[in-house]
Amino acid sequence: MIKRTFLLLSLVLNFSISGQNDDKKIMTSFIPKSAAYDIYYPKNFLLKEDDDGIVTISDTTSRLNITVSSHPVDKGMDDKKLIGQLNEFIRNYYKKEIKEEDWNSYKTKFEILVELKFHADQTNWIWYGIVDKQRLVTISMNKPAVIGEEEVNLIRFMINNLIIKG
Repeated sequence: MIKRTFLLLSLVLNFSISGQNDDKKIMTSFIPKSAAYDIYYPKNFLLKEDDDGIVTISDTTSRLNITVSSHPVDKGMDDKKLIGQLNEFIRNYYKKEIKEEDWNSYKTKFEILVELKFHADQTNWIWYGIVDKQRLVTISMNKPAVIGEEEVNLIRFMINNLIIKG
């Protein structure tokens, strides 16, 4: 825990989002009612958890929205199955066809981490599917304007410090 706190403190001291006075951002931890994960987010962002356990983290200044949800998954989940499942959701919800090759898959501390960037309904999206300990955590980031490098760095920071509980 001390090592994680030190690492987090050093990342907070070096982490900033431009466009908001270039001040250093203070990150705070959030654990949803389900206790399925622990995620850090900028303390000045608004956070709301709905009755279904879907967490929305918003910045009213930049109009950036981050949505986090968690679901159990069966053993044997792999990148292809996860991408297929997420593509089906995107097709049903956004009426958008996404190809398997549009996704990126990364080797990380998690069993599976996939990423997709797309545009739908005049909104730019970045989706992440993360599987670890038989739990799927989906994180989506959206914004009407182009999602900038600072915002991508923010979501990567949040994912790198995400703890999925088994």
